[in-house]
Amino acid sequence: MDTASESRIIIPRLKPSCTQCQRSKKRCDRGKPRCSACMRYGRECIYILRDDSLSLSSVESTPVSPVKTTQESEESFHAVFFLDSVLFRRSMNRLPELELSFQDSLLNYIGDITSDRDFVHSYFSTIHPSMPFLSKKKFTERILNPLSPPRSASTLLIATMKLLADQLPEQGPRCKAYYLIKNSLLEAESSCSLELRVLQAIISMAIFELGHAIYPAAYLTVGYCVRYGSALGLHKAVEHYYEEGFSITESEERRRSWWAILVLDRFINLGCADRAFLMTDPSSNSILPIDDAIWEENREINAPVRRLFEPPTTAMGRFSLTAQSAILLGRVFRSIHEPPFSEAFWQNDVKVLDSTLVALTSVSIEEGRFRGIGVCSPSTICYRYAVDEFPFAATETFIPQDFKRDIANGMLQLADAITSGDCTADEITPFCIEAIYRSAVFFGREHSRTGSLSEATSCAAVKEALNVIGKRWKGASLYAQMIDARVVTGIL
Repeated sequence: MDTASESRIIIPRLKPSCTQCQRSKKRCDRGKPRCSACMRYGRECIYILRDDSLSLSSVESTPVSPVKTTQESEESFHAVFFLDSVLFRRSMNRLPELELSFQDSLLNYIGDITSDRDFVHSYFSTIHPSMPFLSKKKFTERILNPLSPPRSASTLLIATMKLLADQLPEQGPRCKAYYLIKNSLLEAESSCSLELRVLQAIISMAIFELGHAIYPAAYLTVGYCVRYGSALGLHKAVEHYYEEGFSITESEERRRSWWAILVLDRFINLGCADRAFLMTDPSSNSILPIDDAIWEENREINAPVRRLFEPPTTAMGRFSLTAQSAILLGRVFRSIHEPPFSEAFWQNDVKVLDSTLVALTSVSIEEGRFRGIGVCSPSTICYRYAVDEFPFAATETFIPQDFKRDIANGMLQLADAITSGDCTADEITPFCIEAIYRSAVFFGREHSRTGSLSEATSCAAVKEALNVIGKRWKGASLYAQMIDARVVTGIL
């Protein structure tokens, strides 16, 4: 096939034309087209592709060098954002918004949110109370508002919220919608965009994978949250109450998103304390989330500023206590794995940690009672530390056995409420499942030590509750299987 034929196939209506003389072409010995004038004067033809519909002057004025496309410009913006932040801040200062073309199957999964908002109500009544990193008021006014222009980042967030709010599909958590959203998040990463709404969608995906025990995806997604949040500079919202360029409400939402990531980073390592945390502990002067009630009422401008060094109180709110419990977990693990300066120093450090654990647990339980919350996430997270078999028998030395027993009995009461139907599986968040499982291990250990039939009955009751929760969160069913494995093998 000659060159002219190739040009007609690749770029229709475009034909090669010699820039030297625009004359008709002939062929040289090697089959390449040459115009008659160039052949006569012994010069080489230089061709460009031209459209016959264009005039000669327009062809001659066409630049030969490639023009930078919009995509290339946006890629350059992001390169400067990471390579020279000062230059970026003082020249461009704003990254382009995310623009994606979603598959019809994903849009069909979301549906018409103007008429079908059941999943939104379900999300804010079941998932949101334990991990309130979204501003409900802003979400309603700016994302659900039919007058608001549709944005790709908001569409991704809505999709992950629906995935989290929906009951466990018949095909399991690794359903079609799960993979559609995962692929869309990957496309969002490739689009060179950094937006808070995209990060919040990734956080929601991490909670979904954690609750359904989708590993190692859950662990890797949490790591993705850490890097994405760091790129957005969310750590500044924790250190400074007023962020330049953000309102108080926006700063609080960024701050809560950062704390949500830290909680996920600590919680994802509960089953294996040997893994290193991806996020370092914040300074003692870091700002905690404001009281949840004030946050829901959108009165954050009047909220008192709480710092991490302050002792826990019921006025702080559940999410603030959850953040403090996550910090406590990091310190417990650090006391376990770092070589002590001296045995006496280590003993005193562990005693302080255990005393803090007891105090924080008591406050979180009281906070739950005060606000009418049956299942309080910080108390269940604290319980996980109190009953686990940490090395050096630290908890055996300082935490009273009666304290462990009281909390284990509290988890048993919760298990009974779940199996009886007084507490539905929707009320249980993924952050509570680990503590419920550890209570079963506690009762199993006590049965192995004493041979008491009541301890075995309590262990079986907790296992039954986990199977009920498994209808909502698949991870709970896996925990129930691990109880059987521990009992059979004697690893208690």
